Amino acid sequence: MVITGTSRGIGRGMAEYFLGKGYIVAGCSRSPATLKRKGYYHTRVDVGEEAEVREWIRKIKNDLKRIDVLVCNAGLVQSALLMTVTPSEVLKKFINTHIVGTYNVCREASKVMVSRKYGRIITVSSLGVPLHLEGTSAYSATKSAVIEMTKILAKELAPLGITCNVLGPGLIMTEPAQAMGQEWFDRLLDKQTVKRTVSIEEICNVVSFFAAPESGCITGQVINMALVA
Repeated sequence: MVITGTSRGIGRGMAEYFLGKGYIVAGCSRSPATLKRKGYYHTRVDVGEEAEVREWIRKIKNDLKRIDVLVCNAGLVQSALLMTVTPSEVLKKFINTHIVGTYNVCREASKVMVSRKYGRIITVSSLGVPLHLEGTSAYSATKSAVIEMTKILAKELAPLGITCNVLGPGLIMTEPAQAMGQEWFDRLLDKQTVKRTVSIEEICNVVSFFAAPESGCITGQVINMALVA
């Protein structure tokens, strides 16, 4: 299993969970590894940099010989600003990580999967997309692009036995979420149908469903947790 953004938050939680389920996990982040366990391989990668991603995936192929599951989790969470006061630099950062980064990783990892005619690709979007949350124009626009990208890729790869699906996690109290402040937390929780935070185990349950060999007919789908949208 390849997971991006594993130095903290949901990505690290997923890495620990699936290591416990017997997966070999190759993770990456722009920062050094914060997880040291048998079966975990960490590489410092900026997913927005094409050359870095290509070299990373090539190394995984050479060392581990295959990629069964890819989870594109790397993302940015920053202070919510109304569109009228959102600097272009903030938008560019979201585009580079969410759109360019997801595109780079999906493209390179899918090439490895194509050779075996098997694979599971899971991208991570956000509840901000269906909820149209105020103050998230840059963030949600790029997360919406991830959904469309994934659905098109699902059509392109379906004949090759590779599925592509999207996870919209419910609110989980990671370090980035805590940094957003209590007001943001309360506002988002109030908009969820299930008015509580979700656990990493619940998030990984959805990933496990998408990743299962028995889910070969599940593709191009979006599961938004804790929400009727």
